[in-house]
Amino acid sequence: MINLKKLFRRKKGQGALEYLFMIAAALIIIFVVVRYISGTGQQATSQSDIAALQSQAELVKSSFQAKGWWDTAKVQYTQSSHTLTLDTDGDTSTTTDDQYPYTVTQSDYPNLYSSSDISWEAVTSAYNKCQAGNITYCEIFGVLASATS
Repeated sequence: MINLKKLFRRKKGQGALEYLFMIAAALIIIFVVVRYISGTGQQATSQSDIAALQSQAELVKSSFQAKGWWDTAKVQYTQSSHTLTLDTDGDTSTTTDDQYPYTVTQSDYPNLYSSSDISWEAVTSAYNKCQAGNITYCEIFGVLASATS
């Protein structure tokens, strides 16, 4: 009879150990799910930021088409002065009667602020890169949308 008591005690201990492993497995599953959900949330936020800038690009496009600038306008970004310059006739000459400089702030446009120089690029080309998902070029339209509205 004494041997049976020892046998039952071992089973109780074994059962407790199994419950402990089940709790550990549940915690691991919860950790993995939370990690996955938080990563998906960050990705969704990034995608919504790009979508918002792409909609601003559409507004700038329609505005520039109405002004007759869409086919000729060019933009240039100078990293040293954090200045985005719009040249409306696409001439990019030294005359500044058709050039409009806009200051880029790091808090509003972090990707553009930290990007390297962009030498006179056609607005249509920048628009296509924005629509392809390039956040730096989308931020160009963010600057233009806030400056030309």
